[in-house]
Amino acid sequence: MSEDKQVLNDIGKVIAVLIIIAIVISIAAINLVGDNEGTSAAFQEKKVLDRIKPLGVVATTAAEAKEASPVVEEVAVEQGPMTAEQVYNTACMACHSTGAAGAPKTGDVAAWAPRIAQGDDVLFEHATKGFKGMPPRGGSPQLSDEDITVAIGFMVSQSQ
Repeated sequence: MSEDKQVLNDIGKVIAVLIIIAIVISIAAINLVGDNEGTSAAFQEKKVLDRIKPLGVVATTAAEAKEASPVVEEVAVEQGPMTAEQVYNTACMACHSTGAAGAPKTGDVAAWAPRIAQGDDVLFEHATKGFKGMPPRGGSPQLSDEDITVAIGFMVSQSQ
């Protein structure tokens, strides 16, 4: 009988320790997660209003429009025409340095020889109108015909 009492006594101690641990964990969780500011009605209302506030406003008058997006005067710096290498680096290098989409690599004499033999007019037409995987103007529509011509000259000179 005394062994039974001892087992019950030990079980009681274990249960008491587990209850104390559960209480300590509950208090710690409440202190970590809950803060008084986060549960107040005013704080909750502010958070809701922040989440649903409009992203912009519609200006119905000239004054509102000017206030909403003031005009910033920036003077454009005039740059001279790009060099052949700048045009190449801007529009051509991505494909012609790696051979992407079947583009002949700049500097590959064997790949460029038949293209050079077709003449500058054909190269210019392919560059401006696109050819196989190459988009018109190398994917840079802002390039002028002069820019295209100097870029072709640069690649041809590197590939002879």
